[in-house]
Amino acid sequence: MKKINTKPLLKAESIAKRYGATNALIDANLKVHPGRVHVLLGENGAGKSTLLKTLVAAVKQTSGRITFEGEAFQAKNVQEAMACGVVPVYQHLSLFPNLSVHENLSAFALAEREMQNVRRCLIEVEQAKASLLSVGLSVPLDTLVGSLSIGERQLVEIARAVGQNCKLLILDEPTSALTSTETDKLFSIVRDLCAQGTAVLFVSHKMDEVAEIADDVSVLCDGRTVVDCVQYSDTNESELLEAMLNAPVTSFKRQLPVHSNEIVLRAEGLKVSRNSNVSTLHAKKGEIVGLAGLVGSGALSIAEALAGARQISDGRITINDVLLMPGDRAEATKKGVGYVPGDRQTHGLFPILPALTNASASLTKQLDRFGFLKKNLEIETFEPWMEKLKLLPFDFELPATQFSGGNQQKIIVARNVALPHLSVLVLLEPTRGVDVRARQFIHDTIVEAAQSGATVIIASTDLDEVLSLSHRTYVIKDHCVCAQLTEGATRQCFIDALFSQSERAVA
Repeated sequence: MKKINTKPLLKAESIAKRYGATNALIDANLKVHPGRVHVLLGENGAGKSTLLKTLVAAVKQTSGRITFEGEAFQAKNVQEAMACGVVPVYQHLSLFPNLSVHENLSAFALAEREMQNVRRCLIEVEQAKASLLSVGLSVPLDTLVGSLSIGERQLVEIARAVGQNCKLLILDEPTSALTSTETDKLFSIVRDLCAQGTAVLFVSHKMDEVAEIADDVSVLCDGRTVVDCVQYSDTNESELLEAMLNAPVTSFKRQLPVHSNEIVLRAEGLKVSRNSNVSTLHAKKGEIVGLAGLVGSGALSIAEALAGARQISDGRITINDVLLMPGDRAEATKKGVGYVPGDRQTHGLFPILPALTNASASLTKQLDRFGFLKKNLEIETFEPWMEKLKLLPFDFELPATQFSGGNQQKIIVARNVALPHLSVLVLLEPTRGVDVRARQFIHDTIVEAAQSGATVIIASTDLDEVLSLSHRTYVIKDHCVCAQLTEGATRQCFIDALFSQSERAVA
């Protein structure tokens, strides 16, 4: 593999970071060059987040050396790092939804000046407009950020970063919630920034994105750099995956379990929005049913309704012929309906509570007479699932915030597959933002739940995920079912069904 020999903008050498007895980083190295997109790869738990935190001075490395523009990096905190030109944009955006675009673009200036009169601290209107123009976003400055789409918010955050005399832009999973159109726009902006000499450090789990955007690539595995600043053109996806997993990559067709003909879940006359058409669908015991559509199609909304997680405009949903009350998750849980939400941070986790407490939130009926869960019951119930999902680190007492995104997702999946009397398991975007290996473990767990007799509903914008895991797939358009695909359907089948002008009968 050919190495890049030009002078790096940022260089991290032999970075180690210990938290007590835990080694988050052992020997991490990184070289990021001006005017290039450097993709950082690694499994969840490999140390990527910790390395990023050291680069922006959010944490201090235990050992090792970081240089920036050829000199020792002296920033003591994130604010000083940004002043030097190292600006992070995190996966979970740090915007203020109740403030305007102008106020959000001025957030760094507000923090620096610490003045009580907010309006006196706002950046100049022309400067704000120029920042938005640099990322191709045209919205009124007085628009509330909370009213923008996820993609537009992402662009506002990048515009704010660019306005900081940014020399190194760090993008952590920037496309995890973007549509394909928004992703294309983001990539165009990244290329424009690089053309102006900005260096971009890009963290992603999506190998198709890596192939499209990467100039250079590095790989972390178990806290160590195992591929160090290689030109992407000199490597390939298989080599990178093997480096990430520290094991050969094998492709296989997952064998789906045999399901019964007993219908467990029915939705009749279902309308999830006032203006949508009526949908009718069903799912059988042990069957995995996919809901697939383009972003905004309503597939996620229908899945939320089937889990009892949202109100509906009309229709009825039954579980084992018992009516499911719309919008009542507590009642749905009692009926054995597990639910993995699309946004684990907002709707899935209790961030400061331990992993075991998060997982055992489903055991509401197993409270002892003092109102507390019995510890031995918690461990007995969840340890097998945590082992199957390969929770890393395997520490039940660690707060949920201390786990990587993929391992947080494992905790939520474990909570639901271990639900007493699990009858229906509904998962929204079950592997969004997780790495290759975690994706495999989660998929295996979904299949095992179906083998155990649970009816599984998967709604995802990842079409390959839905088609590969589902016995049947309902195609969703305009918040209702427009077609049905059988096992083994291809992407082309989905496209044909989605854009077919003929009406299709669905049962």
